[in-house]
Amino acid sequence: MDEFKQVALEAVKKAEERILYYFSNLPPIEKKVDLTPVTKADKEAEEIIVNIIKKNFPDHGFQGEEFGISNENAEYVWIIDPIDGTKNFIHGLKFFGTIIGLKHEGRIVLGISNMPAIHELLFASTEESTTLNGKSVRVSGIDKIEESFVNFNPSNLVDDKFVESIRTIDQKVINMRGFGDTEGYNLVATGRADVMFEKGPKAWDISAYQIIIKQAGGKYSDFSGNELALGGTSLATNGLLHDEMLQILGGGN
Repeated sequence: MDEFKQVALEAVKKAEERILYYFSNLPPIEKKVDLTPVTKADKEAEEIIVNIIKKNFPDHGFQGEEFGISNENAEYVWIIDPIDGTKNFIHGLKFFGTIIGLKHEGRIVLGISNMPAIHELLFASTEESTTLNGKSVRVSGIDKIEESFVNFNPSNLVDDKFVESIRTIDQKVINMRGFGDTEGYNLVATGRADVMFEKGPKAWDISAYQIIIKQAGGKYSDFSGNELALGGTSLATNGLLHDEMLQILGGGN
């Protein structure tokens, strides 16, 4: 696991250099088939990460947002989102990040969430608790939903049941904000928020948080309570609020 960690961190830091260059020198913006934006920064960052990992672990597989799946039946598969929050990136907002999860036997065993523009790098593995820039972090101790600070991704509001769940939560909590993408999960892992939830994420959007949230003392699952889920719905909490959030969100699954 230590070798996986060192190679993954090297790949992320190399990609960070390219990402920050383009953040200051915005490249042309293209549209994917689903009309979401993509830039040279996304593509080149993913290439950098894949090339470095593949050089060290040629038998490993990859699932990336920009270039798809290769060697998907490998024992170890790296799940990569080079820039989570591309819309923030292209608008000059610093709340974007690189997400990497290493999957082994259906479970994420290593995760990295790096937000280079605000200098926050979260790491966790099955052998290490969660760290922020090398220092241990923990989820919050809030155990009453009425006192909680909740984040959600407001980009999927066409489902009436999900919208009703959002309304229910908003009426219960002390503060609710739409810190979607990487930032919402980072806040939960570091105890600065208590809950993050969203509907519609892909595996590369959330892979790292399956291990990062858990190793910070929290709990991660989909809206049905599946702790190994990699997409569809996503719920990260400090653990103390997880069951109550599942009860509310179950109707919006």
